[in-house]
Amino acid sequence: MNVTDIISNLNNVFEKLFKSVEAEVYVVLDSIVCIDKNIFKIEPIKNIIDSNGIVIIANAIMFFLIIYYIFTVLISMYNGNKYENIYHLIIKLLLVSVLINSSYYITEQIIDINFQITDAIESLCEDLANKKITFENLKENIINIKDFMNSDFMSLDGIIKGVISFGTVNILINFCVRYATIILLIIISPVAFCMLFSNLTKGAFYTWIKILITNLLVQIVLKVLLSIPLIYTDTNSIMYKIVLVGTIYIIYKLNNFVKELFSKFSSFDSVKNIFKGE
Repeated sequence: MNVTDIISNLNNVFEKLFKSVEAEVYVVLDSIVCIDKNIFKIEPIKNIIDSNGIVIIANAIMFFLIIYYIFTVLISMYNGNKYENIYHLIIKLLLVSVLINSSYYITEQIIDINFQITDAIESLCEDLANKKITFENLKENIINIKDFMNSDFMSLDGIIKGVISFGTVNILINFCVRYATIILLIIISPVAFCMLFSNLTKGAFYTWIKILITNLLVQIVLKVLLSIPLIYTDTNSIMYKIVLVGTIYIIYKLNNFVKELFSKFSSFDSVKNIFKGE
């Protein structure tokens, strides 16, 4: 097999890959990128909420935390150490019980607020781009690039087409992981709110809310990123292709990018001590 045949075979492989991505991947991405409160009405979340099993587990965990507190008080009374005021404990018990039993509603409202913010930003970007900010429209822009679909694998356009194809598949995998992560975080939300009952476990709640907010904010940043290549009018220029490849790469790294961007909000100590002096 000579070099010409190898290049021809590679061109066929990349052509099939791009057509596969074009036919399915962009559509799937548009369906899982923006998460709204309707996620509570579909499986598996709907079935789990209806069963009420996780709420029961959360209440059971809180019961064990109460036993732990009682045991701590008895030991402290014996040792003469200070322990948490019983009235403070009762108030906290009532508040955490309400949070546990309303956890799915609270989480639903958090997701809905994030979606409304996403929708507002998307509307602003649509006014600038004069089109919907979707992967489907990004695909149309790519297809309309002159001679892009017939480009040779060894050419610059061919390399860019390969990067876009592989990058889009990786983006799909990342957003599938994000989607599954958010489902898991929603399911365990009663247990997460239960962790607020004790100083021993409240760090787990802060970790849960941080991961949830970070994953939700991804869709807001994504809409802004997608609007950049969609605003371009001269899609045949080399600069557009550079921006296109850069956008695909940033979207691929978006989870890490958002975590770094909002890393300053990772500490809750400053929030808890906001009214305390230095």
